[in-house]
Amino acid sequence: MIAIVITRAVPDHLRGYIGRFLTEIVPGVFVGRTSSTVADRIWERTATAVADGATAIVITDPSTEQGYRFRTAGTNPPQVTELDGLQLIARQIVTETGNKNENLEESK
Repeated sequence: MIAIVITRAVPDHLRGYIGRFLTEIVPGVFVGRTSSTVADRIWERTATAVADGATAIVITDPSTEQGYRFRTAGTNPPQVTELDGLQLIARQIVTETGNKNENLEESK
């Protein structure tokens, strides 16, 4: 399986740990081929070690409609929502008036 780990503002020791298993192609972005067991261990370590930063992992998964699955952790992680077998990111929209989730059609 292919695993991609994206990190932001994480401790150097965590980047070193991830770098033992995956290649850091640009600062904070790691990619490589691993077993599902190794990918799960990388995620467990990454999710618990992240403090003020953020991290996400994308793993190939042919059993899903998208062909991959992902997880997020850290400060203000996006909300992962599943809809009809697809993983989506749910975000609140804040308009110029400051109202969250305001119907954008009504504000025109």
